[in-house]
Amino acid sequence: MRLSASHIREADPRLKLALCLALGPGLWLFEPVVVAVAGIGLLGVLLSLAVEQPLGRDMVRSLAFFVLFWVGLKVGVEMVTGMGWQEAATDGLVLALRLSTLLVLGLALALSTSARSLGLAVSWLLRPVIGGERAWRIALSLALMIHFLPLCLSTLAQVKEAYRGRCPQCSLARRAVGIPLAVVRNLGQKTWNQTLAVAGRGLESPQAWAPDFRWSRRDSLWGVGCLLLIAAAWLA
Repeated sequence: MRLSASHIREADPRLKLALCLALGPGLWLFEPVVVAVAGIGLLGVLLSLAVEQPLGRDMVRSLAFFVLFWVGLKVGVEMVTGMGWQEAATDGLVLALRLSTLLVLGLALALSTSARSLGLAVSWLLRPVIGGERAWRIALSLALMIHFLPLCLSTLAQVKEAYRGRCPQCSLARRAVGIPLAVVRNLGQKTWNQTLAVAGRGLESPQAWAPDFRWSRRDSLWGVGCLLLIAAAWLA
């Protein structure tokens, strides 16, 4: 698993970004059986990547709650509109499968590629279209957003743990108000740290976002193989 994870991390970020962009929309259009097969394969990739970089129990719980929330909402709306519970439950299971597979795809991309590498790939893609000045600014914004998302989840988990330890008798209404306020305040304090990190590493200049990729023969083989699998899934 460590060997396969190292091969995935060493792959060109442009290849991984292109494969995710090609596979992501298909997960909403493929047949459920095809989505299930893709989900099993992506789950194996994610597990190999998570050996050295664990996801964390709180993050997995938050993602599971996200899936259950939207599935419950869909099932409830369909039953209210007159659909039978069996059909509504089937649609809910299909939605859960598609959402879960899409989340696994995003997590695999996040664990296999750094935020800066993804930003460089986006800069390389947009540079011929919108120019170098706009491309590196978009790349920096994307890298900061990708870096900030897991920071938001970890901050939320820390605030919840602090509330459980310091105020175990708090009502649900009080937690619903206090936890978001504490998360927003903590994230506001972390933005200054992000600014200092960007300035300290010199990422606020276009020179830092000049792509320096090296495409290898292995990337070509991976790309052709994955594109053939995606094409077969579209034709299934």
